[in-house]
Amino acid sequence: MSQVFSEINKIVNAVIPVAAAFNGTVQSDIVHLENYKKCTFIIATGATSTDVGVVTLNAGATSTGAATAIAFKYRTQIAAAPPDAGSDVSSALTDATSTGFAITASKAGGLYIIEVDPAVVAAAAAGYDHVALTVTGSTGQTACVIAILSEPRYPQAVLQTAID
Repeated sequence: MSQVFSEINKIVNAVIPVAAAFNGTVQSDIVHLENYKKCTFIIATGATSTDVGVVTLNAGATSTGAATAIAFKYRTQIAAAPPDAGSDVSSALTDATSTGFAITASKAGGLYIIEVDPAVVAAAAAGYDHVALTVTGSTGQTACVIAILSEPRYPQAVLQTAID
C-alpha cells in the first residue's frame, strides 16, 4: 500500500513567512514529539540583510516551556542563491552544541535543515518531549520556519496535532 507525503509527515508552520520574521529573539511554536519519531525544522530565508542570527534548539516538558538549550545536527543549502547552480546542494551534516550556529549573512534563499533527535530531547531532563527552535540576535532577517514531523507512532490518514 502506498502512502502519500501528508499521511506520513506532519507539517507545522512554526514561524510564518513575513518580512523581518526574525527580529530580536524569535521562538518557533513549541512542537510536541509524543506521536512522532523524528522532527526536522527547515528555516528558509528570503531577501536578507547583512544581519545574522544564532539558531538554537530548546527542549522542555510542556507546550509552554521549551527553554533548555540542547545539542543538535544541521545542514545548510547556502552555496548559491536560487535558482543559481549549486543552490540545492546540501552541506555535510554538522554538529551544533547547545550554543547553536550563526545564519550566513546576505544569503537570499538560504535553507537551514535542523535535525531533531527525540532521544537527545528526552535526555535533557525527565519528561522532556517538546522542542522549539529559537533565532536570537537578528534585527530583521526575512524568513520562515517549517517543522516536519515524520515517522508517526500511530499512522493514520489525518495525523495527530503536534501543537498543543
